[in-house]
Amino acid sequence: MSHYRSTNFSNPITKAGRVVYNVSLDMNHAKYRMEPAQGNMLACPNCRQDSDPETITVQPHELLLEQDRQLFKRSMSRSVNDTEVLVLSALNGLKINSKNHHHGDPEKTRRSVRNTLKFGGVASTMARYDPDHRTQNDQVFVSQFGGLCTIQNTGDDAIKAGDFVVWDLPKHPDEGTTMCGKKQKQMVITRPYHPKADVMHVLHRRLGDVQDPLKQAVDTLIAGGAALQATQFADVLHELGDVLQDERSRVIGRAMSNADKAGDTFDLLLGRYTA
Repeated sequence: MSHYRSTNFSNPITKAGRVVYNVSLDMNHAKYRMEPAQGNMLACPNCRQDSDPETITVQPHELLLEQDRQLFKRSMSRSVNDTEVLVLSALNGLKINSKNHHHGDPEKTRRSVRNTLKFGGVASTMARYDPDHRTQNDQVFVSQFGGLCTIQNTGDDAIKAGDFVVWDLPKHPDEGTTMCGKKQKQMVITRPYHPKADVMHVLHRRLGDVQDPLKQAVDTLIAGGAALQATQFADVLHELGDVLQDERSRVIGRAMSNADKAGDTFDLLLGRYTA
């Protein structure tokens, strides 16, 4: 069974302000992750498709994501006491609707897929996936949403103390495979977020895409000249707001220590309010 070496993670210096909540392993998505992509459901670019019960099993300190609830109808019965936060930690087997796949534009595809996912905290306890035991209420475990915790840098970028940290999807198939004992498990990516530089990078990229709504709104604004309407200004402001929302909505906290390479652990002060 895949596991972390306990020496890799130290206890945070304080548990003050720690906020935890009961979440549940998403059994519907877990089963779907182990099936091959077919029909209008495509394999998510750069996400490994070799999924098994060990990769689906959630380990402490892993980042969690709520899955796309519109992807398919849930089949498992639920009781009034079940948690509504259904999560997975591995990216293995992630499927996307073909409408979210922009062939030839991986960054646009990543943005579309990210909009279907939602941060679900950091796992505090383990949740073992057993495909033969599919009672949803028995898969409850604890996730941390606030306070100080220790996680792994799972991305290719160095994270420095003081950096804002965002969750992301991998940019290549080997990114995120840093787990001790289960190297084929691909985890949610952590990246540093530098507000001004990152927003400028996204703006330059999107303004270079003639199919991007932001580019189209700006072109309409420029072409309008003196006949500009308030709605055209509103369209540009709306698309600019989308750029900021896409980046800032994925901030999960602020790094309290350094993690210079993938696999290094660091202390993270959880909370999107830091951005």
